[in-house]
Amino acid sequence: MTKKIRVRYAPSPTGNLHIGNARTALFNYLFARHNDGEFIIRIEDTDQKRNLEHGEESQLQNLKWLGMDWDEGPDKPGKFGPYRQSERQHIYDPLIDQLLLSNRAYKCYCTEDELETEREHQRARGEMPHYGGKCANLTPSQQAEKEAQGITPVIRFRVPIENTYTFDDIVKGPITFEASSVGGDYIIRKRDGFPTYNFAVAVDDHMMGITHVLRGDDHIANT
Repeated sequence: MTKKIRVRYAPSPTGNLHIGNARTALFNYLFARHNDGEFIIRIEDTDQKRNLEHGEESQLQNLKWLGMDWDEGPDKPGKFGPYRQSERQHIYDPLIDQLLLSNRAYKCYCTEDELETEREHQRARGEMPHYGGKCANLTPSQQAEKEAQGITPVIRFRVPIENTYTFDDIVKGPITFEASSVGGDYIIRKRDGFPTYNFAVAVDDHMMGITHVLRGDDHIANT
């Protein structure tokens, strides 16, 4: 490979480092060092309610105790920082604004009660729960009416449900999925203004030049 390998380990400071975290971090670390690449630490701390006060510090200390070091991270700034997602809002917001302007995303004012009622009806019909698109085509005046009622919207990405996507997994080979299987238009910005995991991760991996993503099988669906 001619392109320099860059991998990342991206913990959330919502708990202590466990064996699964350590395994993922070690695989990334060894892959980078074996290939003369770069190992980056990125803190995914957008879940403000669940973050622990010393969660980040504890996880970094445990990684050092295990003998790992990194080339860039919150304590080793580089040209691709900041390395905490909570400090990258200035990167995410303009991208979401672009999606809104191009009509590839929209504001959704549905409450959790409304969404749960919709899911219950779908399950009763034997359907996979999904967002039905109630707010997908609201007019500006309808949106203004919702906001006048004090409703803060989430931002949803318009999923092109007619498309099929394939990506290459180095371990499992090509994996193909139908866009219609993702559960409808999904949220990319929460009501608190922070991006959702999948949106922030995709943006950060691209912006930081990550060449390989090594993580658990449970993240195949997120890919």
